Amino acid sequence: MPGTHSFGEVSYTLTDLLVARYDFTAGTYGTPVALADGQMLKIEHEADNDQLRGYGQKTRLLTVTVGAKITLGQGGVDMAAMVIIAGVSTATSGTAPNRVRSVDFPAGGAGLPYWGVIGVAATDDGGYAVVGLQACKLNSQPVFTLDGNENKFNLSETEGYAVPVNSKLTRIKFYETASTFTAPTSGATFLAHFTG
Repeated sequence: MPGTHSFGEVSYTLTDLLVARYDFTAGTYGTPVALADGQMLKIEHEADNDQLRGYGQKTRLLTVTVGAKITLGQGGVDMAAMVIIAGVSTATSGTAPNRVRSVDFPAGGAGLPYWGVIGVAATDDGGYAVVGLQACKLNSQPVFTLDGNENKFNLSETEGYAVPVNSKLTRIKFYETASTFTAPTSGATFLAHFTG
């Protein structure tokens, strides 16, 4: 006989995607930014695996989770988020409607920054599934494609990796009622997802 789902277990559309700069030494976050057009947070856990043999057969299995590959997708390019996840610097000159924003992508030096991510998905019973990774870093700067073959919006998809903090990698919180979840607006409330 089939089982039944408990609250929050059937999620669907991404409804919010937040990032915040992470200070690995202090264990603190900067002010979070919600991406304007978040499209995807994909988490693929990785593990070291081994098999023990004895007397011509496999006798034991070893699986130790070591981290997670992540993919972050967004429509367009959210510059406030890029400052956090890619370490870009921005400067804006002029006044509306004639402003100019200059964006510089760093190379060398200390490398790309650490950051945390929280993704929120609606559930079919009126709640939320909230997934977070505490310490992430991009594998490289985001790819920009200017496509002249088709008339469509430019999208940004970026891959990275997440490592555990205090032996914890991914935290998911299931909220039975959507109104009991409040998106983090400070470094302290972002951290509370992982510690509270």
